Amino acid sequence: MTAWFQDKLHKEVYGHGEPIVMLHGWAMHTGIWRDFAKALAGQNQVMCLDLPGHGLSASITPYTLESVVDAVYAQLPEHACVLIGWSLGGNVALRLAEKYPQKIKSLVLIASNPHFMETKNWPGVQADVLQLFTNNLQKNPAPTLLRFMSIQVQEMDDKKASLKQIKQALQECAPSSPEVLMAGLGILQAVDQRKILSSLRIPVMMILGELDTLVPVSVGEQCQLLQARLEVHLIAGAGHIPFITDQKQLLALIHDFTRRSDCNA
Repeated sequence: MTAWFQDKLHKEVYGHGEPIVMLHGWAMHTGIWRDFAKALAGQNQVMCLDLPGHGLSASITPYTLESVVDAVYAQLPEHACVLIGWSLGGNVALRLAEKYPQKIKSLVLIASNPHFMETKNWPGVQADVLQLFTNNLQKNPAPTLLRFMSIQVQEMDDKKASLKQIKQALQECAPSSPEVLMAGLGILQAVDQRKILSSLRIPVMMILGELDTLVPVSVGEQCQLLQARLEVHLIAGAGHIPFITDQKQLLALIHDFTRRSDCNA
């Protein structure tokens, strides 16, 4: 079935140079990492897209991973780009890289898991934890999201500054509709992109936070067993949002990776 959407996805573009496209996580929007995107744009043109039904982008019907991927593809730059995906955005990015390889020259996965749910042989989120979160989300969306994001910075030295940035982003746009939020959770519950990761031939870097409550650090080791060329970095003391809590370290990792990827192209 062909996806239907009213308008082009909302995007913000910063800087000049080789293109980088950034895809945010579930229930968020471009505003959550705008400061990071502007800093990254010192050496590149950076495009941030609001996923369908998030931020200022209209939703799509049906709301599936495939329809989201196709909607994002329609907004990609003419030339092949570096694609950065955070959390759910990483799952969208993986499928984009497989389905439209001519558009993606390298891939950066931040706090993302190709198989989001925990199984006997794979680290991830436990089903009962996700179900509890889902129940709370349905009852009180805004407080639940703020509480979740607050947990990610509770151990940080600059907790107040990080919380201020998070609150400003959450208040910037109306929350996604319950239908979109539940569809996004459905994607995370069902997604299994381990074969996609193992088959990619472009440079891929995975960045994980040591204290991430959603993506266990052991995901990195498991993913390297699937993709021997995968580059994995662990940010000590970071949670699920290192672009807020550890911006300088994350910038350095991405700049170095894109430089080396360009040299080896």
